[in-house]
Order: sequence, then C-alpha cells, then structure tokens
Amino acid sequence: MEYFQYDLSGDYLNPILQGVRLINNQYEPIAANNIAFDTLWLFSEVLGLELHLISGELRFRVPETGEFLKTHKEENLGRLAAESTLRSLVTQLLNSGMSLEQVAQMMNLSTVEVRRLVGENF
Repeated sequence: MEYFQYDLSGDYLNPILQGVRLINNQYEPIAANNIAFDTLWLFSEVLGLELHLISGELRFRVPETGEFLKTHKEENLGRLAAESTLRSLVTQLLNSGMSLEQVAQMMNLSTVEVRRLVGENF
C-alpha cells in the first residue's frame, strides 16, 4: 500500500510531493529523486509509474518507455484535433459528390455520425 501527498500551494508540505509505502506494518518514506530545483519524482510500485513534479505540475511517467501519460487537457485537445480532421475529410468527400451513405460506409461510420460531423450543411 502506498500513500502520496501533493500540496500544489506549498503551504503544508516541503517538498510539495511526498509518498510513503507500507513495509512490515509501518509506513516508510519513499525516496524522492531530485532532478533540478523545481523537478523531482517518486516511484510508485503499486502503479508501476513515476510521479513527476515538474515546475509545480504533477505528471505520471511510464519508466519503460519514458513517456508521460497525457493530462485530461491533452486528451481533450487530441480528441478535438482528430475530430476536426475527420470533419474536414468528410466534408471534402461530400463536396466531391459522394452521398452521405457512401461516405458513412467508406469511413466505417453511421450516417448519424456523419451528419453530426458536418451538421445540417449536407
């Protein structure tokens, strides 16, 4: 069992990211790895992830790949960008003379999804 504390304001904890792990029925501090003045990380055995504090922002990193998990904001932006690209492609296909049904079949979408992407324009 592990327990992590993160104090974004820094009013209560120093360092502002800390963790403990249950070992032999006692909570032991998890060693922090300082990278720079405003960057440190802790390893969670339970999650198998590194908890990184980078300039006050808490991020999760996969040690095997070195990749950071996307934040909720990054996920939403990626989804919006993909939908915008799909909308543009569907519009181009419809403007080229393909029917709504043809575009839906080609894109493996329902006609309802195609209508939602392009609105009432087609």
